[in-house]
Amino acid sequence: MPSPLCQQLRKGTFALSTLTFFFILQQLWARFSISSKFPISVSSTMAKTPADIPNDTVLEDFPKRIWTTSRLSPMRIKKEDADRVRTWMDQNPEHRYELLTDGGAETYVKEHFPEDSKILDTYMTLSDYIMRADLIRYLALLKDGGVYNDLDVGCLRPIDLWVPPACKDNTSVVLGIEVDNEMGPDKSKLFELVNWTIMAKRNAPFMQFLVDHVIENLERAAAKHNTTLFSLQPKRQEVIDVTGPAALTEAVFQYLTEKTQTIVSMQNFTKMRRPKLVADILVLPINAFGAGHQVQWSGTDEDGSALVHHYFAGSWKTNHFDGPTKEEKKAVEAKKKEDEDKKRKEEEEKKKAEEERRRKEEEDKKKAEAEKARKEAEANQKQAELEHQASEPDHKEEQGQEQEDEQEQQTDQEQESVQQEQTQQEQQRNGEQVQEGDADNKAAKPEKKVSYDILEQERQRAMEDLQRVNAVRGKTRQEAIKKIIADRQRDVIERKKDEENKKKLAQLEELKAKQKKQQIPVQDTDGQKSQPSASSHTSAQSQDQANTDNNEQAQENVPVQQPAPKS
Repeated sequence: MPSPLCQQLRKGTFALSTLTFFFILQQLWARFSISSKFPISVSSTMAKTPADIPNDTVLEDFPKRIWTTSRLSPMRIKKEDADRVRTWMDQNPEHRYELLTDGGAETYVKEHFPEDSKILDTYMTLSDYIMRADLIRYLALLKDGGVYNDLDVGCLRPIDLWVPPACKDNTSVVLGIEVDNEMGPDKSKLFELVNWTIMAKRNAPFMQFLVDHVIENLERAAAKHNTTLFSLQPKRQEVIDVTGPAALTEAVFQYLTEKTQTIVSMQNFTKMRRPKLVADILVLPINAFGAGHQVQWSGTDEDGSALVHHYFAGSWKTNHFDGPTKEEKKAVEAKKKEDEDKKRKEEEEKKKAEEERRRKEEEDKKKAEAEKARKEAEANQKQAELEHQASEPDHKEEQGQEQEDEQEQQTDQEQESVQQEQTQQEQQRNGEQVQEGDADNKAAKPEKKVSYDILEQERQRAMEDLQRVNAVRGKTRQEAIKKIIADRQRDVIERKKDEENKKKLAQLEELKAKQKKQQIPVQDTDGQKSQPSASSHTSAQSQDQANTDNNEQAQENVPVQQPAPKS
């Protein structure tokens, strides 16, 4: 029976073998999953081994070193930063972790670049600590290679699994994408590579190109501000453009354009879904180093494509104020919007008040005009009443004149009817006088003469009354017209009277002619002329006297008339 010690050894060996097996299986699964997430895509412009790239640089493995910079010593860094450092150690136990403080960085530059006075003088003169941090990471990767990461970046996958096996021998620098807006909703032309995580081999040609490019940018920035590197106080965006991600992106495009002899720009790397090798630079998709970024299209940590996670502590921004932060911008925009809304409301209220004032002025103006019109109408009405009152006597006189004219016309008509009746009666009487004799004619003479005298007197009185009325009224146009009408009416009446007188004269002539016929002597049967009797003589004398009276009466009515000859 085995001893207890042997049994314990067997159990320990079995447990160790089991752990070893699962570790190997985990490593193989991780390698497979990473390779499947990033299938190989080699650019047509890539050279297997470019002539200007040393073979030992390209073919060697990436150094197992991890670089980080900090202004504080390892004992003074914050707990969250220490936890992120621990992720690198846990995921990469075979790598050596290097933390460069400000003093350690200066010592490193002096030891590794003693003969390069340009690099040494630039770094030792430069006072801005963020620009110094950017430059020291490029110098450390140039001289010793490995992986650089900021203190606020955590490792999610082992570094040995970052580069596909088919690209390891031909890759000297590994970079990731931070911003690719053509993948986003705004489609703006903004593309930028990451500088919070960079992987490089020792003495990589691009790293030397990048260091030279950054030093030139620093010199131009100092000349632009007319100062020295020691006195240079850059703004936030200026840091990004001179030594930060923008400077790195610009250097990559220039370097690859020179190496491939073709123009390389963001169009060669936008909307990438798999790693892309151009010359000796391998560019990973945005979700490799940019997972957890503010943009939604950068991927997530859980989908297995993210290699690191950047927590965006952004401590360097506090001393490089180049405008407000995002929170500050939001606050400023909110305040600006609030001020704009308040201003707009004030303008609207002011506009409403102005419109109300104008409306009130228009209403007052309309009321004033209406009141003025009413007063004018009242004044006109009063004036009309005064004029009417002033003209009322004339109107009454006109009405009186009209009444007088109507009465006069009525009187004339009555006179005319009376004359007609008298004429008819006269004609009847004349006929009776012819039959009855001279006695009846003599008896009727005074009546005829009296009636004509009455008519003449009435006419004369009417004329006198009219003349008096005309004298009282005055000679206005209307009165003159009425006078003319009255005169015409009188003329018509006089003409009618003349015609009647003529008819009467004609009737008298007929009567005379009949009387003459009656006075012809009658011849007896025995041939002797018959002598008129006494009665016939008397009748003849009566007829002569009647004719004489009729002629006298006709002469009275007709001023110019020759007397009829007596028989």
